[in-house]
Amino acid sequence: MAGCLIVRRYPVYPGLRYNNPVFSMFPTATMPSSLRLRVLASGGPLQDPSRVERALLRFEQAGFAIDNAIAADRRFGRFAGTDEERLADFSCLTDGGAPMPDLLIPTRGGYGMVRLLGDLDYPALCRGMKESGAILCGYSDVTALQMALLAKGGIVSFSGPMLNSDFGAPRMSRFTLDRFRLALSNPVFRVEAKTGRSESLDLEGTLWGGNLAVICQLVGTPYLPAIEGGILFLEDVGEELYRIERMLFQLFHSGILARQKAVLIGRITGSKPDFYDPDGYTITAVLEAIRRRLDVPVLDGLAIGHVPDILSLPVGAHARLTGAEDGYALEIGGYPWLEERAARVNWEAFAQ
Repeated sequence: MAGCLIVRRYPVYPGLRYNNPVFSMFPTATMPSSLRLRVLASGGPLQDPSRVERALLRFEQAGFAIDNAIAADRRFGRFAGTDEERLADFSCLTDGGAPMPDLLIPTRGGYGMVRLLGDLDYPALCRGMKESGAILCGYSDVTALQMALLAKGGIVSFSGPMLNSDFGAPRMSRFTLDRFRLALSNPVFRVEAKTGRSESLDLEGTLWGGNLAVICQLVGTPYLPAIEGGILFLEDVGEELYRIERMLFQLFHSGILARQKAVLIGRITGSKPDFYDPDGYTITAVLEAIRRRLDVPVLDGLAIGHVPDILSLPVGAHARLTGAEDGYALEIGGYPWLEERAARVNWEAFAQ
């Protein structure tokens, strides 16, 4: 297994910055009173490093010491470093090379986590996260890590904001910040979704899910948790509608959808019709095709996905789903949160 490797950079693409001196401004924290953020770079590299620079400065101003910031400066082909370097982001936490942080947040998604799933030390990593209360937060390609940690060790993580797209935005979404703070500062919280329809339901189960394409790639592997009677949420970006439909049918035919109590659909963005798509072939039509075949509720309107305004939802927590006149609500508990540490965070630093 990879140890704590020295970071190497590969300037193989013109127009990108490497050896960025700003990331060296965030040395490994030695202040015991600080909250600690560990940067992960498990997927794709950065196109604009200034966004992660901005995110890390905000975290520092919020009261966090930064570990592993230099990981944001890596690139190897289409990945944020070699497989060995990206594995070292995790193995340092299990071999004594770095302490467990309060938060683990990736720079971005992209693609690449699936390459690492077979080489992680799950017993040590899951044990360390449980004992320390470390919280992983991310979405997109990070879904692969979240599913594996839940399947292998029962680790509850958060589908929520990441450094590049969210914390590093020129102005972070107030919606996203407030929901992140709500989730990490309370042992139970409630969120609502609008569908424009009256929904009549009251059910409970394990809340789980993430990126649709990533979940589909894990079907048939030991890295997809076998959730029975759960509440599954899904989102995706940049996929043509027929591919969205095809992936939903894969989950349908594999029996995963039927084993849930409800399926919640987040934002499906970046889909472009092609020559073969008739008028009216929309995400609404795709979902209706699934609803006709599935004997569980399929509800849209959930604020998750590759958009500025997103919820922070604990993956693997217990949730109660209730209907309302114009949508539904989730009441969620049983997840790691910052507890008394939340009062030490200068949350408004993220709004600057």
